[in-house]
Parts: sequence; structure tokens; C-alpha cells
Amino acid sequence: MLTAKQENFVELLTQGTCQSSAYRGAYNTQNMSDKTVWEEASRLRKHPKVSTRILELENEKEARRRLQAVSREERVLNELEKIAFGDGPVAGKLKAMELLGKHIGFFTPKKESAV
Repeated sequence: MLTAKQENFVELLTQGTCQSSAYRGAYNTQNMSDKTVWEEASRLRKHPKVSTRILELENEKEARRRLQAVSREERVLNELEKIAFGDGPVAGKLKAMELLGKHIGFFTPKKESAV
């Protein structure tokens, strides 16, 4: 379990804040030199519980990103299917069918087997 300050540091880091700025955001650094802030931030970043939590949050962030990408892909494919198989101009339907076909690999050259 992390302290509130450690958790704040981790959250700032995983949001893209640089290490020293994340440390300044989480801790009182008024009387610290830039060098000391950097050293303390580096030390804290290497703390086993902190580094583990950073990895957890980065993995969660990556999982959300992948899910969003899949969701976008599904929406695009659904829209292409509506165009391809719905009522509309033939040119639009053909283009949508071409894109769907390419997506599922219909138009890749087939390898001929040597006899």
C-alpha cells in the first residue's frame, strides 16, 4: 500500500509528468535544490512498491488504449457494412466492399504450390 503522496507521485508520472515535476507535485520541496529533488524523485521511482504501482497503472492505461482501438475499429467496420449492403450509390457500395474485403484478406495474392 502506498502513502497518499507516493500515490500522487505515481499518478503524476503515469500522466506524463517528468519525474522531478511529479515529485514537486506530490511533496513539499520549497527548501530543496533542483539536484536534491531529482535525487529524491529517482530514489522514490526505484522504490519497489512505487515502481510496481507505476507498472500496474501503465498496464491499465495500455489495456484501455487497446480496448478503445478495438471499439473504433468495430465502429468503422460496422459503418462500412451499412454502406456496402445498404441502399446508396453503387460507387460508395463498391468502395466499402473493397475496404471490407481488404480487411479480411480477400485480395491478397494466393501462393501457388509447386508441383
